[in-house]
Amino acid sequence: MWFLIRAAFWLSIVFALLPWPDNSGFGSSPPAAIWSRTRDAIGAALGKARAAGEKVCTDSPLACLKAAAHLDQFAADKRADDGAHGAGAARQPPPPAGQLKAALSGPPPR
Repeated sequence: MWFLIRAAFWLSIVFALLPWPDNSGFGSSPPAAIWSRTRDAIGAALGKARAAGEKVCTDSPLACLKAAAHLDQFAADKRADDGAHGAGAARQPPPPAGQLKAALSGPPPR
């Protein structure tokens, strides 16, 4: 095992010190075309994710609100772990399902 680790270490040093041709791509920044295609691919993926999220929220608003409540709770826990709220931060449970349904149905009928 140690032989493999030492061999990998020394081979990495040898490869780092070898002279490489200028057009090999090592140590140079990628061409602008690669950056633009990468940016386009990431933008398309984010657009599809946003559209899927919007479809889920329009099809089932209650599930969307529950997921948002869980996400909010996760963010609050993360802030508390990071110390943003101080040592005395209290965790608040997500609202009960009755409140979520009432929020979705709008104002109470008269």
